[in-house]
Amino acid sequence: MPAIEFSRLRTKIELLGKVYHQPGQFLKDLEDLYFFYSDLTFQSGKPNAGNVNALQTYRTPLIINRELERLLRPRALAEPEDTLKIIDVLWQTKILEPCQLAAGLLGSLPLESAGAVFERIQNWSQSGEKTELLDILHIKATESIRRESPELWINTLRNWVHADDPTLQKFGVLGLIPMLNDPDNDNLPIIFDFLQPVIAETDPRLVFTLLSIIEILAQKSESETVYLLKQIIKDSSNDDLPRFIRRALPGFSEPAQLSLKNCLKENPNS
Repeated sequence: MPAIEFSRLRTKIELLGKVYHQPGQFLKDLEDLYFFYSDLTFQSGKPNAGNVNALQTYRTPLIINRELERLLRPRALAEPEDTLKIIDVLWQTKILEPCQLAAGLLGSLPLESAGAVFERIQNWSQSGEKTELLDILHIKATESIRRESPELWINTLRNWVHADDPTLQKFGVLGLIPMLNDPDNDNLPIIFDFLQPVIAETDPRLVFTLLSIIEILAQKSESETVYLLKQIIKDSSNDDLPRFIRRALPGFSEPAQLSLKNCLKENPNS
């Protein structure tokens, strides 16, 4: 792989900006850039012969896409419609680096484009994409929205949780994880407000996903998470809830576990 000269890389990215209004040419020039910086030892934009399910990749260094996202972010903010056309072309490649860039550009769009961002996340999530691509999409594409308007993101997750599609229901819960993992986000009340009715209903299809969320919450703020669960126990008459709470216990300290067990005993109708 050629050594990365950042001045040369930036020049190549500036040249991409000259074809920003031509999505097809943009993709072609981008592929040339990826190929130039690819690991030729393992090169290919082809899948590994030993794993037909492996995600295709150019094997470029992470810094390449980081610089692409950083330098193209002003264009995404200023020209959202042209950016969306590029994003659609990039995502259709199903190759790691272009899809990462597509998700990153979605996450760089202005808040006014939130509808277009949600539409793509929802459609692509329902189209049977590989898990790796969907993980990238849900983390990177929602970055600006989560930080600028967490209420808008939570309302979208709420709509997904109550959708008929089990895939969307799952992503409606998983969409909390980027918020919880964001060190700048300390707005737990909005997350608890979202989770309260979802946990109370304990949809069997969402149990595993909800347990992973509870574990993260317990690490972030055990006392507040215990309080949330105890309130749900007191207010709910769902026969499946005690079983869910017991499955969640290992994620808590011994005193917290005891507190939750006592709450279950004191509320036998829960």
